[in-house]
Amino acid sequence: MLTTVVELNKRNQITLPEAAREALGVKPGDHIAIIIEGENIQLLPEPKVWSEYIYGLGKSMWETLGGSEQFLREERASW
Repeated sequence: MLTTVVELNKRNQITLPEAAREALGVKPGDHIAIIIEGENIQLLPEPKVWSEYIYGLGKSMWETLGGSEQFLREERASW
């Protein structure tokens, strides 16, 4: 793990250190996703294809609901 301190400039900007850019695999012009959870912040390279990035999210929710087939049966029955 590498820890470094950067300075916030007058425009509230920082320069991403070279080690961080290399770890993220980003270069000038790329986008970085910022995830904020309380006082914790994560930087991730923006996914090239968002649908692939979010694939599988909510899987546990679907399993709790009995899967997509069960959900569809219940929805169709409610019509």
